Amino acid sequence: MTIGTIHFGDAFMPKIIKFDLPIDGIRAKNIEEIREHFTLEILAHYRSRLLGKWLAVRKLNTELEALQAIDTSDDDQTVFKRLCEIFAVEADDAVIAVLFNDPTPKFGLNIAEVVTHSETDNQAIDFAELLPIQANAVKLFKNRVLFLDTLESLDNMTLTLEVNDGALIFKDCSIGSSIINGRYRDLGNGIVLDIKTDLQWMRCALGQTWTGETCNGEAKKYNWDEAHSAVNELNQHGGYAGHSDWRLPSIDELKTLIVKDQKPAIDQQAFPNTPKWWFWSGSLHHASYSDFAWYVVFSSGVAYNCGRNSDGHVRLVRGGQ
Repeated sequence: MTIGTIHFGDAFMPKIIKFDLPIDGIRAKNIEEIREHFTLEILAHYRSRLLGKWLAVRKLNTELEALQAIDTSDDDQTVFKRLCEIFAVEADDAVIAVLFNDPTPKFGLNIAEVVTHSETDNQAIDFAELLPIQANAVKLFKNRVLFLDTLESLDNMTLTLEVNDGALIFKDCSIGSSIINGRYRDLGNGIVLDIKTDLQWMRCALGQTWTGETCNGEAKKYNWDEAHSAVNELNQHGGYAGHSDWRLPSIDELKTLIVKDQKPAIDQQAFPNTPKWWFWSGSLHHASYSDFAWYVVFSSGVAYNCGRNSDGHVRLVRGGQ
Protein backbone atom coordinates (compact mmCIF):
# COMPACT_ATOMS: atom_id res chain seq x y z
CA MET A 1 0.00 0.00 0.00
CA THR A 2 1.31 3.45 -0.90
CA ILE A 3 0.78 6.30 1.49
CA GLY A 4 1.46 9.84 0.30
CA THR A 5 0.66 13.22 1.78
CA ILE A 6 -1.61 16.11 0.92
CA HIS A 7 -0.58 19.57 2.21
CA PHE A 8 -3.30 21.75 3.74
CA GLY A 9 -1.75 24.96 5.09
CA ASP A 10 0.58 23.94 7.88
CA ALA A 11 -0.85 20.42 8.23
CA PHE A 12 -0.07 17.26 6.36
CA MET A 13 -2.97 14.85 5.85
CA PRO A 14 -2.29 11.21 4.98
CA LYS A 15 -3.49 10.13 1.55
CA ILE A 16 -4.47 6.46 1.50
CA ILE A 17 -4.41 4.88 -1.93
CA LYS A 18 -6.56 1.84 -2.59
CA PHE A 19 -4.93 -1.24 -4.06
CA ASP A 20 -6.21 -4.54 -5.37
CA LEU A 21 -5.40 -7.83 -3.65
CA PRO A 22 -3.61 -10.37 -5.88
CA ILE A 23 -5.19 -13.79 -5.47
CA ASP A 24 -5.78 -16.78 -7.73
CA GLY A 25 -4.42 -14.98 -10.80
CA ILE A 26 -6.67 -11.92 -10.45
CA ARG A 27 -6.55 -8.65 -8.56
CA ALA A 28 -9.53 -8.58 -6.20
CA LYS A 29 -11.31 -5.26 -5.87
CA ASN A 30 -14.05 -6.37 -3.48
CA ILE A 31 -15.02 -9.14 -1.06
CA GLU A 32 -17.17 -10.88 -3.67
CA GLU A 33 -14.09 -11.40 -5.87
CA ILE A 34 -12.14 -12.74 -2.89
CA ARG A 35 -14.90 -15.25 -2.16
CA GLU A 36 -14.96 -16.30 -5.81
CA HIS A 37 -11.17 -16.84 -5.88
CA PHE A 38 -10.57 -17.95 -2.29
CA THR A 39 -7.35 -19.99 -2.16
CA LEU A 40 -4.51 -20.66 0.27
CA GLU A 41 -2.95 -17.39 -0.89
CA ILE A 42 -5.30 -15.64 1.52
CA LEU A 43 -3.31 -17.11 4.40
CA ALA A 44 -0.05 -15.64 3.12
CA HIS A 45 -1.72 -12.25 2.69
CA TYR A 46 -2.94 -12.46 6.29
CA ARG A 47 0.51 -13.37 7.63
CA SER A 48 2.12 -10.52 5.67
CA ARG A 49 -0.57 -8.08 6.91
CA LEU A 50 -1.44 -7.23 3.32
CA LEU A 51 -4.98 -8.51 3.83
CA GLY A 52 -5.49 -6.24 6.83
CA LYS A 53 -4.28 -3.22 4.88
CA TRP A 54 -6.60 -4.12 1.99
CA LEU A 55 -9.57 -4.22 4.36
CA ALA A 56 -8.50 -0.99 6.05
CA VAL A 57 -8.28 1.11 2.89
CA ARG A 58 -11.74 -0.12 1.89
CA LYS A 59 -13.12 0.68 5.34
CA LEU A 60 -14.43 -2.86 5.76
CA ASN A 61 -14.34 -2.47 9.51
CA THR A 62 -16.38 -5.53 10.47
CA GLU A 63 -14.05 -7.88 8.60
CA LEU A 64 -10.98 -5.95 9.75
CA GLU A 65 -11.94 -6.22 13.43
CA ALA A 66 -12.56 -9.95 13.03
CA LEU A 67 -9.20 -10.30 11.31
CA GLN A 68 -7.40 -8.44 14.10
CA ALA A 69 -9.04 -10.72 16.68
CA ILE A 70 -7.36 -13.82 15.25
CA ASP A 71 -4.70 -15.27 17.53
CA THR A 72 -1.50 -14.97 15.48
CA SER A 73 -0.01 -17.90 17.38
CA ASP A 74 -2.62 -20.29 15.95
CA ASP A 75 -1.48 -22.81 13.35
CA ASP A 76 -2.15 -22.18 9.66
CA GLN A 77 -5.04 -24.60 9.47
CA THR A 78 -6.89 -22.90 12.35
CA VAL A 79 -6.23 -19.44 10.92
CA PHE A 80 -7.40 -20.49 7.45
CA LYS A 81 -10.63 -21.83 8.90
CA ARG A 82 -11.20 -18.53 10.68
CA LEU A 83 -10.54 -16.64 7.43
CA CYS A 84 -13.17 -18.79 5.74
CA GLU A 85 -15.64 -17.74 8.43
CA ILE A 86 -14.76 -14.05 8.17
CA PHE A 87 -15.25 -13.99 4.40
CA ALA A 88 -18.32 -16.27 4.50
CA VAL A 89 -16.60 -19.00 2.51
CA GLU A 90 -18.00 -22.45 3.25
CA ALA A 91 -15.25 -24.98 3.87
CA ASP A 92 -15.69 -27.74 6.41
CA ASP A 93 -12.96 -29.52 8.33
CA ALA A 94 -12.66 -32.35 5.81
CA VAL A 95 -11.94 -29.96 2.94
CA ILE A 96 -9.46 -27.93 4.97
CA ALA A 97 -7.71 -31.12 6.08
CA VAL A 98 -7.20 -32.11 2.45
CA LEU A 99 -5.79 -28.68 1.68
CA PHE A 100 -3.23 -28.71 4.47
CA ASN A 101 -2.44 -32.36 5.06
CA ASP A 102 -2.25 -33.65 1.50
CA PRO A 103 -3.18 -31.14 -1.22
CA THR A 104 -2.57 -33.68 -3.97
CA PRO A 105 -3.45 -37.13 -2.56
CA LYS A 106 -3.12 -40.13 -4.85
CA PHE A 107 -6.19 -42.19 -5.41
CA GLY A 108 -8.31 -43.33 -8.32
CA LEU A 109 -12.04 -43.20 -8.78
CA ASN A 110 -14.12 -44.60 -11.57
CA ILE A 111 -16.29 -41.91 -13.11
CA ALA A 112 -19.44 -43.80 -12.11
CA GLU A 113 -18.29 -43.63 -8.49
CA VAL A 114 -17.49 -39.94 -8.72
CA VAL A 115 -21.03 -38.95 -9.64
CA THR A 116 -22.53 -40.80 -6.68
CA HIS A 117 -20.68 -38.69 -4.11
CA SER A 118 -22.95 -36.81 -1.76
CA GLU A 119 -22.26 -33.40 -0.30
CA THR A 120 -20.75 -34.99 2.79
CA ASP A 121 -18.21 -37.10 0.95
CA ASN A 122 -15.79 -34.25 0.17
CA GLN A 123 -13.29 -35.69 -2.26
CA ALA A 124 -10.44 -34.08 -4.15
CA ILE A 125 -10.47 -35.17 -7.79
CA ASP A 126 -7.92 -34.26 -10.45
CA PHE A 127 -9.77 -32.60 -13.32
CA ALA A 128 -6.67 -30.85 -14.65
CA GLU A 129 -7.34 -32.36 -18.08
CA LEU A 130 -10.89 -31.04 -18.08
CA LEU A 131 -10.61 -27.66 -16.40
CA PRO A 132 -7.89 -25.00 -16.64
CA ILE A 133 -6.01 -25.14 -13.36
CA GLN A 134 -2.28 -24.83 -12.91
CA ALA A 135 0.00 -27.62 -11.76
CA ASN A 136 0.61 -27.64 -8.01
CA ALA A 137 -2.40 -25.37 -7.48
CA VAL A 138 -5.36 -26.23 -5.31
CA LYS A 139 -8.70 -24.63 -6.07
CA LEU A 140 -11.61 -24.79 -3.70
CA PHE A 141 -15.06 -25.18 -5.25
CA LYS A 142 -17.52 -24.73 -2.40
CA ASN A 143 -21.15 -25.64 -2.91
CA ARG A 144 -20.69 -25.87 -6.66
CA VAL A 145 -21.89 -28.74 -8.77
CA LEU A 146 -19.35 -30.02 -11.27
CA PHE A 147 -21.19 -31.04 -14.43
CA LEU A 148 -19.94 -33.85 -16.63
CA ASP A 149 -21.26 -35.18 -19.92
CA THR A 150 -23.20 -38.43 -20.07
CA LEU A 151 -21.64 -41.50 -18.48
CA GLU A 152 -21.50 -43.19 -21.86
CA SER A 153 -19.05 -40.60 -23.17
CA LEU A 154 -16.71 -41.26 -20.23
CA ASP A 155 -17.20 -45.01 -19.99
CA ASN A 156 -14.32 -46.86 -18.29
CA MET A 157 -12.42 -43.62 -17.69
CA THR A 158 -10.59 -43.44 -14.37
CA LEU A 159 -9.72 -40.08 -12.88
CA THR A 160 -6.61 -40.25 -10.71
CA LEU A 161 -4.80 -37.63 -8.69
CA GLU A 162 -1.09 -37.58 -9.40
CA VAL A 163 1.57 -35.86 -7.33
CA ASN A 164 2.44 -32.38 -8.68
CA ASP A 165 -0.85 -32.13 -10.59
CA GLY A 166 -3.46 -29.55 -9.80
CA ALA A 167 -6.31 -30.54 -7.51
CA LEU A 168 -9.93 -29.52 -7.40
CA ILE A 169 -11.87 -29.90 -4.18
CA PHE A 170 -15.63 -30.00 -4.58
CA LYS A 171 -18.71 -31.18 -2.76
CA ASP A 172 -20.95 -32.55 -5.45
CA CYS A 173 -20.82 -33.84 -8.99
CA SER A 174 -23.74 -34.33 -11.35
CA ILE A 175 -24.15 -35.78 -14.80
CA GLY A 176 -25.54 -33.25 -17.26
CA SER A 177 -26.37 -33.65 -20.91
CA SER A 178 -25.28 -31.25 -23.61
CA ILE A 179 -26.54 -27.72 -23.34
CA ILE A 180 -29.95 -27.32 -24.98
CA ASN A 181 -29.85 -24.74 -27.77
CA GLY A 182 -26.86 -23.05 -26.17
CA ARG A 183 -28.98 -21.88 -23.24
CA TYR A 184 -30.23 -24.62 -20.89
CA ARG A 185 -28.31 -27.41 -19.19
CA ASP A 186 -30.28 -30.52 -18.31
CA LEU A 187 -29.75 -31.24 -14.61
CA GLY A 188 -31.89 -34.38 -14.69
CA ASN A 189 -35.08 -35.07 -12.73
CA GLY A 190 -37.04 -32.61 -14.83
CA ILE A 191 -34.93 -29.51 -14.10
CA VAL A 192 -32.91 -27.27 -16.40
CA LEU A 193 -30.35 -24.62 -15.51
CA ASP A 194 -30.49 -21.41 -17.51
CA ILE A 195 -26.77 -20.70 -17.94
CA LYS A 196 -27.58 -17.08 -18.84
CA THR A 197 -29.52 -16.22 -15.67
CA ASP A 198 -28.28 -19.01 -13.35
CA LEU A 199 -31.90 -19.90 -12.53
CA GLN A 200 -33.13 -23.49 -12.23
CA TRP A 201 -36.53 -24.18 -13.78
CA MET A 202 -38.97 -27.06 -13.65
CA ARG A 203 -39.32 -28.35 -17.18
CA CYS A 204 -43.00 -29.13 -16.62
CA ALA A 205 -45.89 -27.02 -15.40
CA LEU A 206 -47.46 -28.04 -12.10
CA GLY A 207 -49.81 -30.94 -12.75
CA GLN A 208 -47.61 -32.43 -15.47
CA THR A 209 -45.12 -35.26 -14.91
CA TRP A 210 -41.60 -35.47 -16.30
CA THR A 211 -41.12 -38.84 -18.03
CA GLY A 212 -37.41 -38.45 -18.72
CA GLU A 213 -38.11 -37.19 -22.22
CA THR A 214 -41.19 -34.98 -22.07
CA CYS A 215 -43.91 -33.52 -19.87
CA ASN A 216 -46.89 -35.83 -19.61
CA GLY A 217 -50.41 -35.04 -18.49
CA GLU A 218 -52.47 -31.89 -18.24
CA ALA A 219 -51.13 -28.80 -16.52
CA LYS A 220 -53.28 -27.60 -13.64
CA LYS A 221 -54.75 -24.11 -13.42
CA TYR A 222 -54.68 -22.00 -10.27
CA ASN A 223 -55.72 -18.53 -9.30
CA TRP A 224 -52.84 -16.45 -7.97
CA ASP A 225 -53.39 -17.23 -4.28
CA GLU A 226 -53.92 -20.93 -5.01
CA ALA A 227 -50.64 -20.92 -6.93
CA HIS A 228 -48.78 -19.68 -3.86
CA SER A 229 -50.52 -22.26 -1.69
CA ALA A 230 -49.54 -25.02 -4.13
CA VAL A 231 -45.89 -23.94 -3.97
CA ASN A 232 -45.90 -23.90 -0.17
CA GLU A 233 -47.50 -27.33 -0.01
CA LEU A 234 -44.94 -28.73 -2.45
CA ASN A 235 -42.00 -27.37 -0.46
CA GLN A 236 -43.43 -28.55 2.87
CA HIS A 237 -43.97 -32.10 1.61
CA GLY A 238 -40.54 -33.00 0.32
CA GLY A 239 -40.16 -30.50 -2.49
CA TYR A 240 -39.18 -31.55 -5.99
CA ALA A 241 -35.99 -33.23 -7.23
CA GLY A 242 -34.39 -32.93 -3.80
CA HIS A 243 -35.06 -29.20 -3.38
CA SER A 244 -37.58 -27.46 -1.13
CA ASP A 245 -37.00 -23.84 -2.10
CA TRP A 246 -39.18 -23.59 -5.19
CA ARG A 247 -41.10 -20.38 -5.82
CA LEU A 248 -43.13 -18.50 -8.37
CA PRO A 249 -40.83 -16.54 -10.70
CA SER A 250 -40.91 -12.77 -10.78
CA ILE A 251 -42.37 -11.29 -13.95
CA ASP A 252 -38.87 -10.33 -15.13
CA GLU A 253 -37.63 -13.88 -14.56
CA LEU A 254 -40.64 -15.38 -16.33
CA LYS A 255 -40.11 -13.13 -19.35
CA THR A 256 -36.58 -14.51 -19.81
CA LEU A 257 -38.21 -17.75 -21.03
CA ILE A 258 -39.94 -16.03 -23.96
CA VAL A 259 -38.74 -17.06 -27.43
CA LYS A 260 -40.61 -14.85 -29.87
CA ASP A 261 -40.11 -16.93 -33.03
CA GLN A 262 -41.64 -20.11 -31.57
CA LYS A 263 -45.23 -21.18 -30.93
CA PRO A 264 -45.68 -21.50 -28.02
CA ALA A 265 -43.13 -18.75 -27.40
CA ILE A 266 -40.74 -20.82 -25.29
CA ASP A 267 -37.84 -23.19 -25.93
CA GLN A 268 -39.81 -26.37 -26.56
CA GLN A 269 -36.78 -28.63 -26.19
CA ALA A 270 -36.12 -27.33 -22.70
CA PHE A 271 -39.82 -27.06 -21.82
CA PRO A 272 -41.69 -29.65 -23.91
CA ASN A 273 -45.47 -29.81 -24.09
CA THR A 274 -45.85 -26.31 -22.66
CA PRO A 275 -49.49 -25.17 -22.67
CA LYS A 276 -50.23 -22.14 -24.84
CA TRP A 277 -52.29 -20.66 -22.01
CA TRP A 278 -50.77 -18.13 -19.66
CA PHE A 279 -48.48 -18.63 -16.66
CA TRP A 280 -48.53 -16.75 -13.38
CA SER A 281 -45.58 -14.78 -12.06
CA GLY A 282 -45.22 -13.98 -8.37
CA SER A 283 -45.24 -10.24 -9.07
CA LEU A 284 -48.14 -8.00 -8.18
CA HIS A 285 -49.11 -5.44 -10.82
CA HIS A 286 -48.45 -2.55 -8.45
CA ALA A 287 -48.49 -1.97 -4.73
CA SER A 288 -51.56 0.20 -5.23
CA TYR A 289 -53.29 -2.54 -7.23
CA SER A 290 -52.73 -5.56 -5.04
CA ASP A 291 -55.71 -7.40 -6.57
CA PHE A 292 -53.84 -7.69 -9.88
CA ALA A 293 -50.73 -9.72 -10.77
CA TRP A 294 -48.51 -10.21 -13.81
CA TYR A 295 -48.49 -13.23 -16.10
CA VAL A 296 -47.03 -14.27 -19.48
CA VAL A 297 -49.10 -15.64 -22.34
CA PHE A 298 -46.85 -18.16 -24.08
CA SER A 299 -49.09 -18.41 -27.12
CA SER A 300 -47.88 -14.90 -28.00
CA GLY A 301 -44.95 -14.29 -25.65
CA VAL A 302 -46.50 -11.17 -24.14
CA ALA A 303 -46.81 -10.12 -20.48
CA TYR A 304 -50.09 -8.79 -19.10
CA ASN A 305 -51.74 -8.34 -15.73
CA CYS A 306 -55.15 -9.43 -14.53
CA GLY A 307 -57.12 -10.12 -11.37
CA ARG A 308 -55.65 -12.58 -8.92
CA ASN A 309 -58.87 -14.62 -9.00
CA SER A 310 -58.22 -15.60 -12.65
CA ASP A 311 -56.84 -19.05 -13.49
CA GLY A 312 -53.42 -19.69 -14.98
CA HIS A 313 -50.66 -22.30 -15.14
CA VAL A 314 -47.58 -22.36 -12.92
CA ARG A 315 -43.92 -23.10 -13.68
CA LEU A 316 -41.64 -22.97 -10.66
CA VAL A 317 -38.09 -21.68 -10.34
CA ARG A 318 -35.32 -21.72 -7.74
CA GLY A 319 -32.18 -19.67 -7.24
CA GLY A 320 -31.67 -16.00 -7.95
CA GLN A 321 -33.11 -13.12 -5.94
